[in-house]
Amino acid sequence: MNTPVRRLDGISYWVIEDPRAIFDFINSEIRKEWEADAQSEHKDPKDDLWLKTLTRRKWHLEMMDMSRIKLDPDTMNYVDPKRGYVFSKSLEKRTEELRQSLELGGVVLSPLIVRGEDTQLVDGYCRYNTLRVTNVSRIYAYVGIL
Repeated sequence: MNTPVRRLDGISYWVIEDPRAIFDFINSEIRKEWEADAQSEHKDPKDDLWLKTLTRRKWHLEMMDMSRIKLDPDTMNYVDPKRGYVFSKSLEKRTEELRQSLELGGVVLSPLIVRGEDTQLVDGYCRYNTLRVTNVSRIYAYVGIL
């Protein structure tokens, strides 16, 4: 798989350019992560509406203005009291760690993953939040369209 490094607004990204390779990457590697997330939220991945659409989506790499990206309120407000997990608190901690790593240099990010029909962020909340607080205005995203 060809994954060149590209820079945009001072940030380095590993990108996949070929739409078929993006499709394969999303439907194999990233799908595993999303299935594990669903299970950790006590949901059956087979019932997840997003996962059901993955194989029908056409994927492409896009340079996108950060202002276009919408966040999922359910994700942002997710709390698992049994585990004592609060997504927003975890996000704050991970954002600060990534911000510090970016300042030190040498960090190469993966593009965000965005649902094409409404530009909702579906993967990369830490990367998004870190880039937002560092005033990055444009990012690379894998956009999936039905």
